[in-house]
Amino acid sequence: MNLREVPDEVHAALARAAEDNHQSPNAFVVERLTEVVGVLHRAEYVVSYTPPRGTGVSMDDAVAAAR
Repeated sequence: MNLREVPDEVHAALARAAEDNHQSPNAFVVERLTEVVGVLHRAEYVVSYTPPRGTGVSMDDAVAAAR
């Protein structure tokens, strides 16, 4: 994959981060893009999720339990 029009400061930051993680710039970017895709899938899931009904557990209860 070739990325175009990447600002110099972004390119430099990615190169430094890749080096800090002992990865090639390509491997680092692919790993970050994979994380982004995972977040996108979670967002789709959250939007499409229909909570179960009749459980007696409120959304506030669930949020409190998750914290």
